Order: sequence, then structure tokens, then C-alpha cells
Amino acid sequence: MAPTLKGHNQPPKELNDFLILDSDGNSTGRMNFTNTLLKKYLKRKYDPKTDKYLENVINDSEKIGLKAKANYGATIGGSISFFFQHTQKNKRNPLKYHLGKFPEMSVDAARSLVDELKHAITLGRDPKSVITERMKAETLNQVIDQWKQKVLHKSTRFAASTILDTEQRLKNWIDLNAMAPATNKIILDNRKDLNIAPLKMVEITKDHLIAWHAAVTKTGPYQANRCMDDLKVIFKWALDQKIIKENICKFKNEELNKEYTRLDDVDPYSRDEWRALRKSCIKLIKKQPRIFVACMGILLSMYTGRRYKSEILSLKWTQVDWDANKVRLPKTKTGKSEFSINRLSRWVLNSLWAFKKESFKGTKHKTVRAGYLFPSTRKSKKPYIQDIRKTWKKICNDARVRHEEPYLLRHTWGCLALEATNGNFAVVKDEGGWKTFEMVEVYAKYNKRKLLQQSQVIGNFLAHARG
Repeated sequence: MAPTLKGHNQPPKELNDFLILDSDGNSTGRMNFTNTLLKKYLKRKYDPKTDKYLENVINDSEKIGLKAKANYGATIGGSISFFFQHTQKNKRNPLKYHLGKFPEMSVDAARSLVDELKHAITLGRDPKSVITERMKAETLNQVIDQWKQKVLHKSTRFAASTILDTEQRLKNWIDLNAMAPATNKIILDNRKDLNIAPLKMVEITKDHLIAWHAAVTKTGPYQANRCMDDLKVIFKWALDQKIIKENICKFKNEELNKEYTRLDDVDPYSRDEWRALRKSCIKLIKKQPRIFVACMGILLSMYTGRRYKSEILSLKWTQVDWDANKVRLPKTKTGKSEFSINRLSRWVLNSLWAFKKESFKGTKHKTVRAGYLFPSTRKSKKPYIQDIRKTWKKICNDARVRHEEPYLLRHTWGCLALEATNGNFAVVKDEGGWKTFEMVEVYAKYNKRKLLQQSQVIGNFLAHARG
């Protein structure tokens, strides 16, 4: 018996090697179409007798009637086309419908079109009209351009920052036109899975989106989920506009990347740390008056738990309602919101008002910057300060407290506020500006976890106490 050839000693495969056999070992005349099979193995036939190239037709095993043909054109490889062959009842000659050329049309796209054709035939529709509709179908790129023009840039529900972020994500992962070298390398290495923009929306499958999401994940799990959220919105809009008949961009949470809260990676500041930071902040105001505005922004963020960058630093005096004891926020990440002015935050507001009266005397009170609580101290694109991280670092160093990102102040406020209110979720949610109780529950779980840890410390101490 001749030895079995293995590994690199095996002879190269030919097209006939992919033919599917029946239970008796006979050829069924069909093979499972894949893009690789067509590209690598489907070639036109050469007839040495006539010294001519002949077309080569193969049958798909998944969709009966779907055929792929290597044409006998003048080019070396010849072109490859898909067509559907339909045999009518009581008629000898079958009908043939040209579907499209490979690789412009993928195997998945050809199969989905065959399904549509069979359905149309069952309903008595002309298959040619279905093919014409498919030919005119819009690509994902075309639909996204329409969505951006009609929705993203027209709807009032999108903040300017949201529009910019969405545009950048689409530019990176749909247009595949990124600026960052690291992102470009991921695009280059995974272009096959990422290049879904030229596909017709009706031909995109969930497998396409799964592969696309997996490729984007290589730049970060959160980024990939945000990008998928963008596509969910676009596909839903396309369904509403009757551009597609079915929305396949539906994913359960377990199908996407698991997202961890920031408290999974870093602990919020303790009450003692919070007090030390506050003390250092007030001390720096007296020592370095130039950073007064930045320090006040940090203090207001500490006292209210609001997002320092989008909700605190951009505040205008017209948003402060002294009579109602409220600060109104007409547009935030979670919609319209407000927070109460307490004893600590009132001191900050009074100090800022005195600073305004002193800094913008006379004609200066008419300037745009005077309308903001935290006016920019130097020339900038916006009339208010936008970055307080340098000042924040000074405060952390002076307080001898670990240096974390300023956003942690919001999470610290959430944990301390729950403790102060004896677990009043509703008050903490409304004052902190959260849309749902989900994030507040995270703070509650964190507090419970810390309490359990302290209980263990106490238990260990008592267990080893000497009598």
C-alpha cells in the first residue's frame, strides 16, 4: 500500500477535489462555494484539440440553481460570473439569469440574491425586476452619507462633540482613512474584514458585521462597541427609510465586548483623600492666583459630581438660577439636567462672581468671556478654559494624594453621596445627572464591596488579638 502523502508533500488541489460525494462515493456534481475556491481554483478550460479556451461551469451545493462560470475571454484567467438557472414546470429549456461578476459580487451576496429570486418566482414576480432592484441597491457608504446629511448634521439631539466623535469613527472604520499610525496598521492588517463600505446594504450579512467588529476590537473593546452602536443607528434608519427590508445589525450585549466600569480599574478617592484635595486646592488659590479659575472649576466639580469638562467648565452665568437655588444644564450627555446649589458650591459661585466683577470692569463686561463662570485666561478658540489637568496635578502633588484623572472626582462624589444619603438612589441619580440608576448601582456595589473588605480586616484583627 502506498504511503499517504502529508503536509507539504501533498500534491496541489484541483477544482474537482472539492466536489461533494454522495453516500456511495459518487460525485454529486456540486461543491460548496467559497470566495477562496472561486478565486484560486475556478479557471477556464483549455481544449488542446481546438487550441481554444472553453468556459467552465460549477454548481453550488448550498443554493440549488446557483452556478459560477469561468468565461472564455481573452484574458489569461478569464472573468468569473454568477448566474441562476431555473427549470420551469412542463418546459424543457431552463431559464438563466445573470446575477453579477465575481469578486464584485461575493458568494454570500449571490446566495442571498438567489433566495430573493426563488421567493419572487413563487409570488409570480418577474425575476429580472428583482435583479434590477439589486443592481440599483445602495452601498453602505452611500447610505451613511445620506444619514449624515439628513440626520447627524440636522437633528438637534446630537451635541457638537458627538457629531465630531461619530464622524471620526466612521472615517476611521468605514472610510478606512485614519490619521494615527497605529490605527492605520490595524486597518492594513485587517482590511479584508474591515472593507464593508463598498458592499450593498442588502448584501451585508451579520457575519460581515461580526468580522468587522472583531477587527475594530483590536484597537480597543470600547471603541469597537461605540462603532457598532453607530452602525445600529444607521441600519435602523435605513430600515425606516425602506432602503433595506431587514435589519441584521442587532446584537445582544453578550455578542459584543464586555465593558467594565472605571471603578473596575481604579478606586475612587476616599473621604480623607477628598478632604486633602479640597484643602490643597484652596491653599493653591491663595498661593497662585493665576490658577484661580482652574481651581474653582475643580472645586465645583468636587462639590457637585458633575462632568468637569462638558458640564462644569462651559457653564454660563445665565444658567445660574439664584432664586431657585439651581444651576440649569440644557444639554448634557444624558439630556436636559440641573443640580442644586449647596453651601459649598454657593461659596464657589460667589467667589467666581466677585472675580468677574473685578476682572471685567467697565467696557470689559461686554466681552464674550465675561458670560462664562470659568473664562479662559489666555487666547484660545473657546472663551472658557478647557483643560485643568496641569492644575489638578499640582493639587494632587501638594495634597500627597495619588494622581488619577480628574473624571474620578465624579465617581468619588457618587460613592460619597450614596453614603451621605444612606443609599438614596433617586437623589444621587438626579443631583449627579445620571439618566438611569445603572451607574448609581455600580457605586452602591462598590461601597458594599469596600465595606465587606473592611469587615474582613476587622475580623482578621480580632482573630489575632492577644488576650
